[in-house]
Amino acid sequence: MAFKQVIDVYELLDSAYVTGEQAAAMLRDAGVSAVTVTKVSNSTGSTDFVKTMISGTNGKSKGGTAPTLGIIGRLGGVGARPERIGFVSDGDGALAALAAAVKLGSMQQKGDTLPGDVIISTHICPNAPTRPHDPVPFMSSPIDMETKNAYEVDPQMDAIL
Repeated sequence: MAFKQVIDVYELLDSAYVTGEQAAAMLRDAGVSAVTVTKVSNSTGSTDFVKTMISGTNGKSKGGTAPTLGIIGRLGGVGARPERIGFVSDGDGALAALAAAVKLGSMQQKGDTLPGDVIISTHICPNAPTRPHDPVPFMSSPIDMETKNAYEVDPQMDAIL
């Protein structure tokens, strides 16, 4: 079970000041060393793309043949400040993806490694824009779908969750 990891990642993401670098530090503390953070900005805002790869015992990264699983945490933002205060339900993609990465890193530190590589990517935006809608505004994103795909989807992924 990954309850602890979900709670720990939730506590990190539930902040108006959370950054991709903070998420990367949490992953590194959990034993996940291959982490990149890329900030992408445009006229509607910015987000930090976080991507990591957890090597498997027979993964392609080690010359093996086991399939590579991709886990993509797709969302608009983890927050919609100032329209909505606190972590928003739209952030569940980032929460699930990062919690999975922390759990897999922890498992490796304890001697349990999956056969295939796992590539995990998401983005962190604590102040995503919203679109007017009654009774509550709809979440939007500072980044369009094409940009998300470019940063989150990896050609090495044989399957994507």
